[in-house]
Amino acid sequence: MSGLGLVFSIARDALAAQQNGIDVTAHNVANVDTPGYCRQRAVHEAKEPAPYGGLMFGRGVDTAQVLRISDQFIENRLMRQNSNMLSYKEMENYMQVLEGVFSEDSETSVSSLIADFWNLWHDVANNPSGTSERIALYEHSISVAQQFKSLSRDFGDIETDLTQAVSSGINRINEITAEIADVNAEVVRSESGAIANDMRDKRNALVSELAGYIDVKTFEQSNGSLSIITARGCVLVQGNESYDLVLGGDNGDRVQWSGSGGSAVDITNYINTGKLGGWLDMRDEIAAKYKSDLDALARELIWTVNQQHSLGVGLEAFSSVKGSYAVSDSSKELGSEDCGLEYYDKLSSGTFNLWVYDSDGNVVNGGPTSITIDADTGGTTLTSLAAQIDAIDDISASVTSDGKLRIDADSGYTFAFSDDTSNVLAAIGINTFFTGVGAGTIGLSDVITSDKNYISAARIHSDGSIAAGDNKNALAIADLQYKLVDIAQWTCDRRNGNTQGCIRTTIEDYYHALVGSMGITSASVSRGRSFNEGMVNKLRELRDSISAVSLDEEMTNLIKYQHAYAAAAKLITASDEMLETLLETK
Repeated sequence: MSGLGLVFSIARDALAAQQNGIDVTAHNVANVDTPGYCRQRAVHEAKEPAPYGGLMFGRGVDTAQVLRISDQFIENRLMRQNSNMLSYKEMENYMQVLEGVFSEDSETSVSSLIADFWNLWHDVANNPSGTSERIALYEHSISVAQQFKSLSRDFGDIETDLTQAVSSGINRINEITAEIADVNAEVVRSESGAIANDMRDKRNALVSELAGYIDVKTFEQSNGSLSIITARGCVLVQGNESYDLVLGGDNGDRVQWSGSGGSAVDITNYINTGKLGGWLDMRDEIAAKYKSDLDALARELIWTVNQQHSLGVGLEAFSSVKGSYAVSDSSKELGSEDCGLEYYDKLSSGTFNLWVYDSDGNVVNGGPTSITIDADTGGTTLTSLAAQIDAIDDISASVTSDGKLRIDADSGYTFAFSDDTSNVLAAIGINTFFTGVGAGTIGLSDVITSDKNYISAARIHSDGSIAAGDNKNALAIADLQYKLVDIAQWTCDRRNGNTQGCIRTTIEDYYHALVGSMGITSASVSRGRSFNEGMVNKLRELRDSISAVSLDEEMTNLIKYQHAYAAAAKLITASDEMLETLLETK
């Protein structure tokens, strides 16, 4: 083709090319506020020239493709950084909840309650026979126990909320992966002749949302579909197929990947970022650590007070008492874990004295009976301990059906304890103040609840007498606030397992360190969120400078295409006039 026919052909193609450019520009302007949209550009290419009369004549223009302006490297960086930011953001939200739970600025905080607890023991020491002081101590001790229980419940609620958040996140992840699989199928069908830009934008937005929940890696296949894998190399999307995550495990709180064969792979400990990573870190590491530390604090408070309380005596001796701690096997050594006693590790070989009194308060049996405890292998069992006590005149002892030691005095007699060097009385819960073994189970002894006179403010004298004005044991308990004790301190790591350490400090200092550590952790999480948020904003700005729609630029393009279109139309008009001139000449 040559001459006027070529001119008409070139003009026609030029009109079509500029029209395509205007169409793409209009599409960009229409999607200026569409999230995840990448601006597009019509790519024009000169047609291959054709020979005529020994010369090569150009044949006009073609729209080669509509190009999606995107830098996938920046998109991937933004996706990963946003995943990190959302992880820290979710952790920060829950850290604020956790700090609010402890409410250290209130009068009901644990630190205030424990400080008042020691002060009330001082009040009892100042008036060891006073009823009001004993009642005040008892009522306040209930508040201490209730506050520990409240904190334990709050930790349980936070754990439940986090597990529910994980469950909701998994449901959304499964919805997203199913949508991506559908879009994959659309992309493969649509790209038989050209690139499906809008479908790729939609898929990219879905992948970005998915990365906000869980850390993923993506790989584009030769047919245009996208494969997505997550922790442990588990495939979430392959072509038009998606694979679900489920919440399973023994406690129903583990994230598992469901393979095509029905197998379940636990990936909980391998999820690092995204909202899911933040929730799991919060639940299984941060909250788990502070809950364990709180339990360790409560456990040591219970033991320390009980151990000292068991060395004393109240305003009157016992007629009957039952231990508050049970064994699972009364034939196993009390100093071994096999017996099932909670405080088995606190026992040591030693003795304690058991005093028996007649109805007039006089010591019988010529003085105390010394009970020997062997905490080594093959040593004292609860059954053998009951037998030793049962052999004492005017006293009977037995192991109850629930694995506790019960001691009863014959009619007209009472009994009391002193000088326990084995810690067995505190370990089995005889003549103790608290019950329970942690923040969630702490309580007050039933014996003290029924009669405040059994609060052990005094010590039995060497002749067995009990003085109502004796405050020696009350002072010893009040001074426990200054005593250095070994308290467990936990490091929780869901990837490498939890480890128990130990710190030697006072009970109050341990709690202050716990609260201080929580504040440091909260500040660290906030810094992590702030840093990653700043990185996300910078990357988003960079991404927008490449891919976002600029109305000024689009208006410039519109004017350019409009003038080019008008010129192409003018070319047709000129060619038509030339043709008419040619025909008139003939």
